[in-house]
Amino acid sequence: MPLTKSQTIYWWKKRGLIYDDYEDLYEVYIKTMQCQHCNKEFKNSTDRCMDHDHTTGKFRKIVCRSCNSCDSYINHPNGNDKLAWQREYDLTHRQERYKWSKQKTTCICGEIITRGWKCGHLKTQRHLNSMDIYMNNVD
Repeated sequence: MPLTKSQTIYWWKKRGLIYDDYEDLYEVYIKTMQCQHCNKEFKNSTDRCMDHDHTTGKFRKIVCRSCNSCDSYINHPNGNDKLAWQREYDLTHRQERYKWSKQKTTCICGEIITRGWKCGHLKTQRHLNSMDIYMNNVD
């Protein structure tokens, strides 16, 4: 069930959107049928986002969900190049992934394994044999 006008304005204010005349803004919001950045047509009312600056609260544009996510239309004014974003993400997070995968831990069977190999280690014959010995000694 769609929100009423007063409910919509209430949620904008609650989320920190600041504007001089919410009534006029609501009329523009209802009449806007495509993203003000990429011009993609909205399929339904949930595709429309009221983008605003989270530090000042000032309204910016009515945009689609993809343009609103991570402020992509501000960070990439000429369009969001997904391949460039992926390369940048890989470069900044490569070190973290490498550190995580090389962390060592000791399995209950006594074998020292890297964190990235734990799943494979649990299937090895050495692990299974040591677990059989352990379970026979517990009885």
